[in-house]
Amino acid sequence: MPFEKDIFKVKETQNSLSFLFSSTMGNIDDVCKRSTTYLKSEVKGIEKLLFPINLVIREGLTNAVRHGNANDPEKKVRFLLTIVNHESIKLMIEDEGEGFDWRKQKSGELPEDMDHGRGIIIMDTYFTHYSYNDKGNILYLEKNIFFKNQGKSS
Repeated sequence: MPFEKDIFKVKETQNSLSFLFSSTMGNIDDVCKRSTTYLKSEVKGIEKLLFPINLVIREGLTNAVRHGNANDPEKKVRFLLTIVNHESIKLMIEDEGEGFDWRKQKSGELPEDMDHGRGIIIMDTYFTHYSYNDKGNILYLEKNIFFKNQGKSS
């Protein structure tokens, strides 16, 4: 299969936004910007939750690019953001890496001077639920947003 230098594909549906992109840090910035724009257009009142949502998205995508795909631009990351009844958002981040033992990572405390390894703590702090597949290369996240019956913003 011929190498495609930089892939960045976006698909928007009524309740979801999905991306397939090459493992580069620059693509993470684009995903975060487009996700923010999408959430603002679809969920009235979401502005007050955008910081923690973006923090978690950026953390998950950075881990997928850096650790999962080892910064290899030939490897791809899939990202799916779904709005569920304007009550919660669900995220799925998948890399092409070998995965990792997230259960072991979850149980340990980190020294304050550690410059990595805080992703699970961040996800646990700002999102309602997170989990991984058994292999450890697909991350699932859910955040309750409780904006019942507000629908799409105008």
